[in-house]
Amino acid sequence: MSEFEYMQREKRNPKHGDLIAFWSPGLQLYAMSVLQNYSFMYYCDYYEITAETYDRFEDPAFDPPRGRLLFSEAPFGGGRTAEQGALREKFYGR
Repeated sequence: MSEFEYMQREKRNPKHGDLIAFWSPGLQLYAMSVLQNYSFMYYCDYYEITAETYDRFEDPAFDPPRGRLLFSEAPFGGGRTAEQGALREKFYGR
């Protein structure tokens, strides 16, 4: 694994083009990124998903549920909780 490989085995959902499911080596869990649009900026929110959701992710009729919010890359707001900050650091391998 490359030191910059944060996501493995990516899958895209055909029903929702802004969703990507993947295995996170740093967090050792399945996760989903959700692309968000804020004015002229884009960022991702990252959610934990189950292995079942990951397995079904590419089914055309599947509407993936969002699990627990792991962290957000939002450039605004009140910041992250300590847990979200720690998860973000583990995700990026820092």
